[in-house]
Amino acid sequence: MKTIARLFLLLGCSLGLLHSCNDPMELNNKKALRMLEECPDEYKLTQVVPLTTKYIDFREEDMQAYKTHYESLSDNGFIELEQRGELYHLTFTEAANEFLVASQEAKNYNSNYRRNAMFGSSVKFVITSRRKVSEVLEIQERPQVNVAEVTAKLEVTDETPFYFLESKYDLKAKKRFVFRKTTDGWKYCKP
Repeated sequence: MKTIARLFLLLGCSLGLLHSCNDPMELNNKKALRMLEECPDEYKLTQVVPLTTKYIDFREEDMQAYKTHYESLSDNGFIELEQRGELYHLTFTEAANEFLVASQEAKNYNSNYRRNAMFGSSVKFVITSRRKVSEVLEIQERPQVNVAEVTAKLEVTDETPFYFLESKYDLKAKKRFVFRKTTDGWKYCKP
């Protein structure tokens, strides 16, 4: 009799555990990671940074270290650098088009570029890397609005020729993703 009772107890615990793992209303790290892998958001996983496109002053202390990188981009046919006095004029070639995302006037983007805006400079956004979700770090559910904010760790999977620009910025190795709770359980992918 004890053996049968233990068997039922073990079977009940196993079914309860199995049900809780597959419960669509429960969101855990493993489930969130699987959902993010099934429906990657290319926009959120593509790292872009601004790049001044008209005049660059390599005499500035923070730009001196980048001069060889810019020359390498020029040698590989992604940009053209033309020296005009003490400044360099930068233009993108057709080969760089696959790495360009959007263009915006420098004065509208960031105060760091206001000095360049005086010269009529503009900023283009270049893709520096593509990333993937490697681990879910935290899930913060907000039941009052049926969402969960999932913080995930990202790792670089593909570096572009413009990858060196990432070192100029304090880029985070993690990203937040918003999941929606529906009557069918948690959803991340857009319908």
